[in-house]
Amino acid sequence: MAEDDALDVGAEEEKKGGKKKLIIILVIVLVLLGGGGAAAYFLFLSGPDDAAQGEGAVAEESAPIEGPSIYLELDSPFVVDFMVSGKQRYLQLNMTLKSRDAEQIDAIKVHMPLIRNSLVLLFSSQSFDELQTLEGKKALKEAAVASVNSILEQETGRGGMDDALFTNFVMQ
Repeated sequence: MAEDDALDVGAEEEKKGGKKKLIIILVIVLVLLGGGGAAAYFLFLSGPDDAAQGEGAVAEESAPIEGPSIYLELDSPFVVDFMVSGKQRYLQLNMTLKSRDAEQIDAIKVHMPLIRNSLVLLFSSQSFDELQTLEGKKALKEAAVASVNSILEQETGRGGMDDALFTNFVMQ
């Protein structure tokens, strides 16, 4: 009789252990099914909306930005020297950049050393005699905008400078 009691206790423990395993397996299966359902929902049902938003973002980037002009004065003046007929000549130039895109103004601040380097090379490659004419100054202004926009496109993927303003232009 003692042996029968021992066998009954072992059988009850196996039944309890089997139920616990079954519950754990069911919980794991439900969690996996729920996770799979959620993944399917986000991938298949919300996919076209995300794609439409992505296309809208591209359209926004390609559209010109409207709003008030933002000006960024380049702190220190550019000073470039020229040799003209055996004489040393100088150009001192203060410049302010104009844009309507605040993000690109911030990008200019971040990439200022690269932009200043490019502008110094541009200014020093000019002819002193050409810079004395209005057409030469306008051409230099357009080249400066193109130079800054080129760096912005290289670093951020898009331009954004509308104009370069010469706030001081001294030739000696």
